[in-house]
Amino acid sequence: MIKRYLLSFLLPAVALTSCVTKKEFQEMEDLKAYYEQEAQAVDSLQNEYNKLAEEKRQLEIEVRNTRLELEEYVVTNQSLYRSYQNAVEQINQLAQERNELDETTAYEKTNLQKQLSSQQNYLDQSQEKLEGLEYELYQKANRLTAMEYDYSGMQGSLRQKEARITELEQMLGEKGDNMANVRNSLNDLVDQFSNRGLSVEQRGGKLYLSLSADLLFPSGSTRIDQAGQEALRQLANALKNNPDIDILVEGHTDADGGALANWKLSTERAVAVTQILTQNGVQAERLTAAGRGEHVPVASNQTASGKAQNRRTEIVISPKLDEVYEFLSNE
Repeated sequence: MIKRYLLSFLLPAVALTSCVTKKEFQEMEDLKAYYEQEAQAVDSLQNEYNKLAEEKRQLEIEVRNTRLELEEYVVTNQSLYRSYQNAVEQINQLAQERNELDETTAYEKTNLQKQLSSQQNYLDQSQEKLEGLEYELYQKANRLTAMEYDYSGMQGSLRQKEARITELEQMLGEKGDNMANVRNSLNDLVDQFSNRGLSVEQRGGKLYLSLSADLLFPSGSTRIDQAGQEALRQLANALKNNPDIDILVEGHTDADGGALANWKLSTERAVAVTQILTQNGVQAERLTAAGRGEHVPVASNQTASGKAQNRRTEIVISPKLDEVYEFLSNE
């Protein structure tokens, strides 16, 4: 029950902290529904198991009562048989002395024979009923054994799934802790260059480090000046020893000039920032450079201050989720 609650809390958290795609989020929702369906199947199996166990108990009581009844009939039958034997002996002894009583004796003999036959028939029917109940009990016991085996298997499967959920929670927790450490490592850099247009914020489980064009580039240039290189060197020192993150470098411009020219300029600036980071120890395979041109503004391009805010380079730092995706695909 607790794991189902954790799962229902976990999937939205994965969506928020990992920024997965809609398809990946749906896969996680499907996995959650699958776990809930598995738990419901176990509950249903337990109810059926309890019902079958109660039926078995009632059947055992009925068999026990039938056995007692059968034993009573056996005793009665034996008593009647002894009476019959005694009567036969008496009849034989009295046959010579009291011939006049032959008809009465014959009637009593016949009556006793009928009673004996009736008791024997009832005994045979009781024996047949007992055999039927024993066979039914045997079938119930076999079915109960099969249910117990299935229930045990379901419990084992559920324990395995709970262990996998715990493993996934641990993986996501480590990713979150790692992003918090990255955020803390950027504090000194933000304090030092905040007055030059450097800021950082966290959105959807990712860190967005924004560097203004004034900090990095002369107007219209793709060459990074000394202050910008120093800021990027410090950023590289904070990121290079953390292989568990991915880094996206996005170049942005204002709306002045042609859209194609702006796109080319933003791409070249993103590549220039990427080169400085790799020169200072950040592994190239963890970096992606992208130009966004004028198409993702953060302020109005109708004012000088708005244009200055739009001329920026954003470095998006996100947790590396390859391990999580592989885990989910194995599920």
